[in-house]
Amino acid sequence: MMRSAIRSLMIAASAISALLAVTLACAITMPSAPQAPLPSLTPSVADADAFEQSFRQAVNQATQTGKFSATINQQQLSSWLSLRAADYARQQGYDLPLKNLQASLQGGKITLYGIVSQPDVPDTPAQVVFTPTIDGNGQIAVAVQSGQVGVVGLPSSALNNLNKLIKDTLTGQLSRIQGRYILTALNIAGGTLTVSGQINR
Repeated sequence: MMRSAIRSLMIAASAISALLAVTLACAITMPSAPQAPLPSLTPSVADADAFEQSFRQAVNQATQTGKFSATINQQQLSSWLSLRAADYARQQGYDLPLKNLQASLQGGKITLYGIVSQPDVPDTPAQVVFTPTIDGNGQIAVAVQSGQVGVVGLPSSALNNLNKLIKDTLTGQLSRIQGRYILTALNIAGGTLTVSGQINR
């Protein structure tokens, strides 16, 4: 009887040890929480203005020469997103699920980072990775590569709103071009985004 009880305890201890080992292994392979791409960023009105000015110059180029090019850097985009994106989203009829936004422009991708802030829920870091391209009509298309809140995925409704924000931010700046335009190049690398195009006559 005593041996049977000891054996049962040993089996239970082995099972608990195995369960702990599996739990630790899972914890080790879980994704880490998103990190701000520009941790020392202080949003700047001057940088947000420079973001808009770059596109205003592109609109003027299109009017004068029929061709245009705009280059922005990640500090300018991040400042614009942090200071002006929430109002812009509301004007377009949707809510922005993140605050303290900033963006990284690297390797053909836009990585958007921010903090999810909801009532009765702790602030949680989140990030979404987008790949902008030029579609068959010469317009900007934006695809979501991944989305993460803390160590879990981002809800599809939030992804859709963020995808709309990125696309609208870029296309909205060029919407003031008179006449139909097509994009001829889009490059994201080294902290900058450059988009070029021409009036389609």
